[in-house]
Amino acid sequence: MRFLVRFVPSIPARDPFLSTVRGLAKSVGADARNPKWTSYGALELDVFCPNRGDFDLFVSILRPMADIEFTRDLNIAPPHRPEQELFLEAREYFNAERYWECHEVLEGVWRLKSGAEKEYLQGLILLCAAFVHHQKGEEKVALSVLRRAAKQLDYPELGYGGLDVRAVRGQVDRMLQTGEVAVFRV
Repeated sequence: MRFLVRFVPSIPARDPFLSTVRGLAKSVGADARNPKWTSYGALELDVFCPNRGDFDLFVSILRPMADIEFTRDLNIAPPHRPEQELFLEAREYFNAERYWECHEVLEGVWRLKSGAEKEYLQGLILLCAAFVHHQKGEEKVALSVLRRAAKQLDYPELGYGGLDVRAVRGQVDRMLQTGEVAVFRV
């Protein structure tokens, strides 16, 4: 079973803390993978466990060492919702630096679109993917994905799904000009 957990560690040393967390996961039969660090120092992990009980035990072991922001059971399919709700959810995920989840929500909408809408959504999905690589410390990969995203972030209207199309494109262009990935809100 696969779960997602994000928490703010009580100690700032990233590598030793991550090693400790991975060791704790193994002690309960779990595997903690894909570490992603937010701009404010929270750590997000994919946790693979044989069952929900093992995951709950892992989280309870973490609680004294970290402030748990959220957990999510990735084995449960999301319910069908109207497109407007999906865009709102995607925006909330993006602004909370939950880029992998934002990517997943947008991908569900993207599958149903065509033409300029589909291309713009693909650009947004790639933007999220770039930020996931940034969170993993893979800056060269993040910039490469950003370059791909930029090619698809032109949209004929000023707004799309509650986003300011020009503002998003402007942020991407700035990152490509400076060669530095910088978190922003939409």
